[in-house]
Amino acid sequence: MAYQVDKFNGTFLVSVGDGTIDTTTDLRFVGKNYTGYGEVQNENFLHLLENFANTTAPPKVIPGQIWYDSGNKKLKFYDGSKFRAASGAEIGTTAPSGLTTGDFWWDTSSQQLKTWNGTEFILVGPAASPAVGEAAAVQDTVKGVDNVNHSILKLVSEGEVIAIISSANDFTLNSTTPITGFTLIKKGITLVNTNGTTGVTSTPHYFWGTASNALKLGGFAAADFVKSGAANFQSGLSVSDSGITVGDQNDLRIWVDDGNRPIIENQLGEDITFRIKTLDTFVDVSKINQTGVYPVTTGTIELGQSSLVWKQVYATKFYGNLQGNVLRSDGTTVLVDHTAGTYKGNLIATDSTTAYNSTTKVFTGSFVGNITGNVTGSITGSSTSATTLAGVSAAEAATPGTIPIRNSSGNILATRFTGTADRADQLLVGATYRATAIAATADTIPVRNGSGDIFAVKFRGTATAAEYADLAEKYLADHGYGVGTVVTIGGDKEVTACKRGDRAIGVVSANPAFMMNSQLENGTYIALKGRVPVKVMGPVKKGDRLIAADCGRAMVCNDLSMIHNQVNCFAIALENNTYEKEKIVEALVL
Repeated sequence: MAYQVDKFNGTFLVSVGDGTIDTTTDLRFVGKNYTGYGEVQNENFLHLLENFANTTAPPKVIPGQIWYDSGNKKLKFYDGSKFRAASGAEIGTTAPSGLTTGDFWWDTSSQQLKTWNGTEFILVGPAASPAVGEAAAVQDTVKGVDNVNHSILKLVSEGEVIAIISSANDFTLNSTTPITGFTLIKKGITLVNTNGTTGVTSTPHYFWGTASNALKLGGFAAADFVKSGAANFQSGLSVSDSGITVGDQNDLRIWVDDGNRPIIENQLGEDITFRIKTLDTFVDVSKINQTGVYPVTTGTIELGQSSLVWKQVYATKFYGNLQGNVLRSDGTTVLVDHTAGTYKGNLIATDSTTAYNSTTKVFTGSFVGNITGNVTGSITGSSTSATTLAGVSAAEAATPGTIPIRNSSGNILATRFTGTADRADQLLVGATYRATAIAATADTIPVRNGSGDIFAVKFRGTATAAEYADLAEKYLADHGYGVGTVVTIGGDKEVTACKRGDRAIGVVSANPAFMMNSQLENGTYIALKGRVPVKVMGPVKKGDRLIAADCGRAMVCNDLSMIHNQVNCFAIALENNTYEKEKIVEALVL
């Protein structure tokens, strides 16, 4: 007669027939008159004694069953849906599921303890993953060379002590309590690798920000920069004769060129303005630029005074009203006496004849030279207009042997312009004038668009770089496949999504660098070589070889001893990913 086995709560579990062994659970139930029942019973007791110790969970668990996880050395119990740690924390690289509020998880990837609050994991500690080093403010007690203990605060980042804060007077560390990068500890904040005498840090550890005061700047005392009297900039404070600069863009520079030539230089190419402050008003007196020296406002600034005159003024031309005397170039004869209102001497033309007689105040003879300004009186000869210039007539049309003048539109016409022009509507290429265009228009000169790109239907030549990373060719696919789909030859068209055992030829490309067969209509770019994203099923490690799997995906080839797998390997993974299901992995197509 069969036994009926009930659970502790009285519910029926299983019926065990005579002379049989029931394997419904991880313990084997023995029926009546079963030969050799002693071995079965003894193994059952042993399994209970060792709590089913194994690296993998028992396969036929029931709620309340205990299992010793020998891999993680944890005692666990089955709660009806999963095994839970009886004490300590869950252990693993990925977050466990099915936890209750207050359960712990030891994240082995970051080496941090976390607790489940019912919604998400809360970090318990350490604050920073030991994988990248601790980051904290750590209190410590150290000895000075006088064996006196001092309480300090260490600022630690990624395992390195960056700075020490101390309220004690300056002291030197005792060798019994060394700290890497520190010897003399100053009262206040001492940075790592800082010279105790000069205050200069030998490594790139800096205070970044604004300080209200400093003892030194660039290793020099503050007194060298904060001056109540005249400042002296010379060799030793900077590169010899390099001078000083002023402005947020180093606008104005004062320096010495060639060792002994002082220079005041506007480095932005704008004017240099001389400004005077009178009471509360600023007056811009003059400005200097690359073309000359000018007053800022017309007719308000004097050059010299009646009691302060320039000894000599030299100029190629003089424009304006003359008040004062004009001397000959040898300084002996007064040609114009402004005080007496008379002219003494004659104006001589370039041919040495008398062009203007100071007594009769009449121009006589042929005046050879230039007259700038108005003439009061009669002129025999040229007037305000002329039909020719140096014997050459003017014309709007592109007439040979004429002086060009602007037409009603302001344009100058010429058969050809020889020289340098700032712009042109067309350029001569060979024997044909060509216009410019941004689009890939035939018989035009290419111009970059707003992003700096040049468009062309085809580029013939050698490129030194490519924006993307794979070589791809267009094929006709039997469906519209997404990026990363692994394909093989087949289907209603040329290529189709691969399945396990196929020989993959490539992957649907995201951004092909080199595009072959680009004119194929309705084609899909298939990456045949290079770095591309690939759909992969199952965990993968960097360096794993990939072969075709079902539904256009790849999988890791775990058995390279088979010739079939060696032949069908089409790519190598470039990154790790432990996710069991489908994901995108960067890989190198061979």
